[in-house]
Formats: sequence, structure tokens, C-alpha cells
Amino acid sequence: LSLGTYEQGGRLHAALTYASDLFDAATITRMGQHLLNLLRAMLAEPNQRIEQLPMLDADEQQRIVVDWNRTAQHYPLDQPLQCLIEAQVARTPQATALVFAEQALSYAELNARANQLAHCLLGAGVGPDSLVGIAVERSVEMVVGLLAILKAGAAYVPFDPDYPAERLAYMAEDSGVRLILIQAALAERLPLQGVQVLVLDQAGAWLDSYSSANPNIDTDPMQLAYVIYTSGSTGRPKGAGNSHQALVNRLCWMQQAYALDASDTVLHKTPFSFDVSVWEFFWPLLTGARLAVAAPGEHREPARL
Repeated sequence: LSLGTYEQGGRLHAALTYASDLFDAATITRMGQHLLNLLRAMLAEPNQRIEQLPMLDADEQQRIVVDWNRTAQHYPLDQPLQCLIEAQVARTPQATALVFAEQALSYAELNARANQLAHCLLGAGVGPDSLVGIAVERSVEMVVGLLAILKAGAAYVPFDPDYPAERLAYMAEDSGVRLILIQAALAERLPLQGVQVLVLDQAGAWLDSYSSANPNIDTDPMQLAYVIYTSGSTGRPKGAGNSHQALVNRLCWMQQAYALDASDTVLHKTPFSFDVSVWEFFWPLLTGARLAVAAPGEHREPARL
């Protein structure tokens, strides 16, 4: 593709020469029109900066900038994520919501367990805009813990047990979490000095005294849903937060694009310290599908999935 110009009879002429196997005529015509639009704008506003001059004419500007971008959708962005999951629980209470190894929980069972833990967290002083850490292996407790934190109006901060102790200690200090949910087997491995710890898999029916009703927490959609720390490849890890509104927007778009239903199962295999894990957790629970959590170790082995 080349542009040739020449002067003849006091006028400037220009011609575009192009390889027809790389470009079609309509594309070249459009390029030529853009060049003319730019030249006319330069004459009209000779003191304007180049990047401020228009290349599109009015019709093309309307089509590309306005018409093609009429993509607004009416998603329930005024509701926090846990309320949308609770609405799905009400629609399909007996459907299977969560599968892990030989365990399976219905939507009603998962919701009740998460509610009991949420009331426990509220009793421990957790509330809106607080951050709660969670350091667990892949398990039913992982999903219950995440959902309970949201139901308590807080945001979760995942602490991957496989991370080096130095990184975990830094994350605990930097995030300022005062409470971390853990499993008993991890208590000796994690550097949690000075942080309140709540063991999720302790013996007995320790949550039975707490209500299984949905907590009545006023969660603003702009509040944080989670804070996930970056890899730290450019320095120290940084906590990146995301709001309920942004998360609901993403999940509703995914449902519109891919349309999960009750016949679908979503395999959760991404470590919960990576943001891809977020839609793996919550998208199926918004739609009546099943969430299947891969066992520890097996999520890294393609032959086992």
C-alpha cells in the first residue's frame, strides 16, 4: 500500500496504490476519505493538535461511535452477589449446588450452612466494608466460607496455603485482616500471629446454635466483594479489590453470552488466589447449575479432571 502525490496545473493530486490480494476497494476508498477529512480539518483549524482533528465524517462517527455501541443491558447491578444467589436458592432449593469428592449439598443446604457461618462472623464483629481472610484447601468449607463472608457484608481475602510463609505474612499485615478462616490441619503451617483464627472444620455441630436464615445485612453494591493479591512480579504483591456491582456485571454478561442452566456443571480448578476462580465459584450458583470443586492436587492434573 502506497500513497503517491504530485503537483500538476497548480493543484495537488494523490493516488493510493494497493495490492488487491491484501485490500479490497471499499477499504481503500474509506482510507482515502479519512485522509481527505483530516486535510479539510487541518485547513479549517490550522492551529489544532493533530490528535484532536477528526478523520470520520458525521455519518461514520454516528455509526461507529454511537450506533455500534448501543450495547447497554439491564443487569441487577443494584443487588449484591449474595442476594442474587439467595434468590436462586429460593427458586431451586432441592437442586444440587455443590459437589466435592463424595459430598454433595443442595442449594438449600449450602445456603443454610453459609448463613450459620455468616451469623457466627457477625457475632465476631465482622460487618460491611471489613476484610476477612480465608486460608483453606479445596473443600466444601472453602465454598461455604466464601459465601458466608459475603453474606456477612464483608469482602474475602484468599490466602493460598501453598504460598511461602513470608508472602502470607506480608498479605496479612498489608490487608489488615483481623480474622482468618482456616482448616485445623493448616493451623501450624500458616504465619497467623496476632490475627484471630476461626477453624471451619472443627469437630461437632459447632454452628448449630446459629441461625440458618439469610442475614439481614444492607450491602451497598459498590462495596468490595473480594481483595486478591497480585503475583508481585513487579515488586511486592498488591491487593486488587473488586466491587459487588462489577462482579455482578461480569457474571450477568457471562450468563447472557453462554447461558448456563440446571443441566450444567462447572468444574472449579483455578486456585482461589487468582481472579479467574471468582466466576468459577459464583456463576453456577447464580444460575441453578452445579459447582464441582476439584480435589486438592487433582486440579493440577489434566488426566484426573
